[in-house]
Amino acid sequence: MKDMNLQNCQYNSCTSRGICSVNPKTASLQNVLILYLYLISEYCLKLYQKEAVDNETIEMILECITATVSIPEFSEEIFWQNINKLKNLLPQLINKYNEIYEKADFTEEDIFSSDIFKRSKNIVDAINLGEELAKKFSDKFSSTIRDLYKLILVIAKSISLNMLDLKSFEPTDNDGFLKVVEILSLINSGTDDVNKLKEELIKASETNYCLIKKLHQMHENKYGKQEITTVSYTTVPASAVLVVGYNIKELEIILEALKNTNIDVYTHGDMILAHTFPKFKKYEALKGQYGYGVENCLVDFSTFPGPIILTKHSLHNIENLYRGRLYTTDENFSKGVIKINNYDLTDVISTAYKMKGFKKGKICEVSLVGYDYKKVDEDIRNALDSDKYKRVFVFGESKFCEPQKRYFEKLINIADEETLIISSSRSSDKNNLIHINSCYDPFGIIRIVDLLKDSKISINIFFPKCNRNTVAECIYISNVLKFNVFIGECAPIMLNPSIKRLLNETFSIIPMTTPKADMEKILLQEF
Repeated sequence: MKDMNLQNCQYNSCTSRGICSVNPKTASLQNVLILYLYLISEYCLKLYQKEAVDNETIEMILECITATVSIPEFSEEIFWQNINKLKNLLPQLINKYNEIYEKADFTEEDIFSSDIFKRSKNIVDAINLGEELAKKFSDKFSSTIRDLYKLILVIAKSISLNMLDLKSFEPTDNDGFLKVVEILSLINSGTDDVNKLKEELIKASETNYCLIKKLHQMHENKYGKQEITTVSYTTVPASAVLVVGYNIKELEIILEALKNTNIDVYTHGDMILAHTFPKFKKYEALKGQYGYGVENCLVDFSTFPGPIILTKHSLHNIENLYRGRLYTTDENFSKGVIKINNYDLTDVISTAYKMKGFKKGKICEVSLVGYDYKKVDEDIRNALDSDKYKRVFVFGESKFCEPQKRYFEKLINIADEETLIISSSRSSDKNNLIHINSCYDPFGIIRIVDLLKDSKISINIFFPKCNRNTVAECIYISNVLKFNVFIGECAPIMLNPSIKRLLNETFSIIPMTTPKADMEKILLQEF
């Protein structure tokens, strides 16, 4: 048996094949969609304050936000699907605003005659418009303001995704939506006040932090308290389906739909989290985990001998991947992916049987995932109460690649006895190290951070890998809790170099470099 963090994946198809970036055509079309969202946000903000925005409108806007900033390559069909929704919605919001506020600053006729409305009627004009918008944006604002605006979209996406996941369980309050339209309306106002933008981004990161905690509570209410469990990477001879993404509610729906078939189900990437919930143990078809995650989706997907289901809001660029067996439940999806409507898996089942799945299977080691929250909490409190430590290092989950393994091994070795290490990346027999197996758990770091937030000693949080919440988490932990935050290399689709520089310069989030250099930075800040 090995724990989650001893896996070794040396090949990163995400960067080696460049499949984690956005192509120019998609970027231009995204710019057009984003401009509509800017305009809509201004009216939504004022109407929401009058309780005049319905849940259907809120959900549609959240879905459009995820499409504009989450899909590296979408089809023209998906572009038109979203643009037509926004075109229909904007005049309705303007009319409602004019009626409630008894104003007519902007009318429905103004929209229909506007340049953006007329130039988003065919794909060539839309692409040209998107390119022009990018140039105007670049000419008008400094690089810092441009990056702050981009960061607003990143945080808006995180909030939107968490809200939509919450809504898949039950209706929830819409405070997150209010924060989304507030920060988007800042862009629409064209403000170049760095301090104002920074302040609002910090507030938005706090909103997202609360949403993650709510989502985790929802998971445990429905699926039971998380447990330490073993997850197999062994494949067995049978037809098989791979389920990808974050949305464990959809994994449950898929397992229920397949339970009377002889098709096995494997999880991929962050979906491994589902194995830690007791309710999922009742599904005999759920065999284990396959592959190494988003950074290696090219290899993982191409070698899996069955249909692959991308659950809602999965973050994968499949431009270079084999088509015809990739499915999604999402309303917004990339080219070549087959849409699953109303969770009808008939075509998925047919494809699984045609492909025949694993012929021989392969025996692999199992991985230990999850951890005993109560014991870890107790160990951390006892360590802090002992007054032995001057500082705390918290290591987030790693990408399992060799450079990161070496980084944490060296950092553990050079850390003195006055350093308490709480690690979900590397285990060690050192007395000052508490190892946890958070296994892609977006709540794992938050739980540890909450335990440490009243501590008076130096707290240092390391994020070796990125997920959809990492940027927002880093901003909150660094700027609200005032901890030192270090961030590693991330796929460009999640965190590009320009945004990473902004996080360092404006939000004091430090890029991980070498163990020695990073240790020196920490020690210097303690004096």
